[in-house]
Amino acid sequence: MSFLANTIVIISKSIKMKKVLLIKILLILFIAICACSSKDNTQPAEEPQPYIPGNTTEILQDLQLYATSATASEHQSGEDIAKALDGDFSTLFHSRWDQSLFPAVPVEIDLVFGDDIGSIDYMLYHPRKDGGVNGFILETELWVQQQGGNDFEKLDDLEYAANSQTKRILFPEGVQTPATIRLIVTKGYNDFVSASQFEFFRFNDQMESYESLFTDLSFSALQPGVSRRQLSDIENSFIRNMALAIYDGTYDERRVGSYRTYPDPTIISAENKTNRMGSYDNMTGIHVDAGEDIVVFVNETVTDLTLRVVDHTQGYNGADYFLNPGPNRITPTEGGLVYLIYNTDETHQASVNIATGTINGYFELGKHTQEDWEEMIADATYSFFDLKGEKSHLTFTTDELREFVVDAPRLLEVYDSIVLMQQQLMGLYKYDRVPAGRLYYRTNLADGVYMHATGNATEYAPSTLQWIANHNHLRGAHIWGPAHETGHIHQTRPGLMWVGLTEVTVNIYSQHVQTQFGNPSRLQTENVSGYGNRYEKAFNEIIAAGIPHGAHEDVFCKLVPFWQLQLYFAKAQGYTDFYKDVHEQVRIRPNPPTDGLCQLEFVKIVCDITQADMTEFFQTWGFLTPIDQDINDYGVRRLTVTQEQIDEVLAYIAAKNYPAPEHQVQY
Repeated sequence: MSFLANTIVIISKSIKMKKVLLIKILLILFIAICACSSKDNTQPAEEPQPYIPGNTTEILQDLQLYATSATASEHQSGEDIAKALDGDFSTLFHSRWDQSLFPAVPVEIDLVFGDDIGSIDYMLYHPRKDGGVNGFILETELWVQQQGGNDFEKLDDLEYAANSQTKRILFPEGVQTPATIRLIVTKGYNDFVSASQFEFFRFNDQMESYESLFTDLSFSALQPGVSRRQLSDIENSFIRNMALAIYDGTYDERRVGSYRTYPDPTIISAENKTNRMGSYDNMTGIHVDAGEDIVVFVNETVTDLTLRVVDHTQGYNGADYFLNPGPNRITPTEGGLVYLIYNTDETHQASVNIATGTINGYFELGKHTQEDWEEMIADATYSFFDLKGEKSHLTFTTDELREFVVDAPRLLEVYDSIVLMQQQLMGLYKYDRVPAGRLYYRTNLADGVYMHATGNATEYAPSTLQWIANHNHLRGAHIWGPAHETGHIHQTRPGLMWVGLTEVTVNIYSQHVQTQFGNPSRLQTENVSGYGNRYEKAFNEIIAAGIPHGAHEDVFCKLVPFWQLQLYFAKAQGYTDFYKDVHEQVRIRPNPPTDGLCQLEFVKIVCDITQADMTEFFQTWGFLTPIDQDINDYGVRRLTVTQEQIDEVLAYIAAKNYPAPEHQVQY
């Protein structure tokens, strides 16, 4: 091969090698470019952010409407019907205090609207909020007159329980262009009529549907398969922020709860003839400030669901706000802890999501541990804190709870036991009458308070918590106070609480609890007025003196015969159902019309249930001694028992042919 030919072959091979190399280089570059391009098109994963609520004003409120004027058929001077439309809950409308024709003549209230009112979906009746009870509207007719019309159309007959809870009157089809809404009140508490405020509303028209994103109207859980991009596209910033927090797992689960229905405690207390259990069993652990929007999402309900904001620094009561299914926005006029009121006999659980407010937390027996307690109370943000037992609910001041509680589960167990023991003694378990709610214990910051009971709670000064928030002290020497105040809630009236017995028969319950916990009886251990104990004093000043039982002023001396009956029948004779059956007879028998007849009816009840002729016992203790005397018992009432009435009782017992007891029970 010539030199030229060899050169051509070498050059040709070189070119081929360069082409292969070039192709390889180009291929590597292409792969690298594709890889870089792929990375550039991938969005980096977003870090979960803490939940920050969006703009609350994007959740619409129901539109409040206003009456232009009002008239009432009667009113007390200075408490005219205009006071129920002035927006001030501290004022009130009240019927005449005297010379009123009510209830023989109903009180008519006309609420007048301008011609531009449009439709009204519901109205609110706010009973008086000043702590009084006179005038709660119990029964009323509801009428409406349309714009341009002359006649009134009857819409409904309404009945309400005697309490201060706000009532909502729903108009299912809406009242279109009303000229006047008329209430014809036919029954009011203590034969008066009163109102703090009447308010009128139209439902908001927020119509966005989120059913493809959330599992129900509580907006608390996302539908399966929902992507973060879908949630990011929600226009409503409040719902978008909440939905993203739920998706990212940063939405605090304590904002969501399932809240059960409870029978109305007012109705249950009337059936059992007691004071009321608490109303705040559905605690949320959320604290809000006055003027701070509360946004709440609610799944379907079976009756009115009310959100109540309670400023515990000011007392028991709070401001009520009705909740509708779906989103709600409320602007409270006062701050405090949030509770849900859901009263009906129908059993139901409502899912509720409170998307704003500060988490204060609450402790629940059986759900939380002592370790949980220590973390919760350290992190609490509000000056009061809730503890939820099986039968008790405590709302005590946070600082004292931090200082004095050594075992939160054990503390609740002691309070639960106090309630349980008393309800067993009353026969509520035997006769299937146990209230579903809890007995309420709370701190009261008012000056001069030590311990007392109200119509629906027992209250304690902060200084007492060193004893009653420490379970070791509580179950021992300091059991009497809470047991006594609990007894005031359970006192069965009037058959076991006629005049002069408010601070007497209450101690049947506290004596029972005190001794059941293994403590000595106060009747045996307290030395008073030169006597060795209360028994000795009672024997000398009632029995030996031969005075009527009601005439003595020492409540512990007056307690002695009631406790002797328990000792003899329940302890000595084994009739452990003695007071259970006494209470049931008081509950089912008609209430005697006078205090004196209540005393005599008690004598008959004891003889009937024990099948024993106890006349000697009751004669000795002055129950069957004539009396006609004013008794000061949180107000003065007259206790009258005549000899004629006594003779009728003696004849009633004699006709039964009951045997006398084998022992002298009074000694």
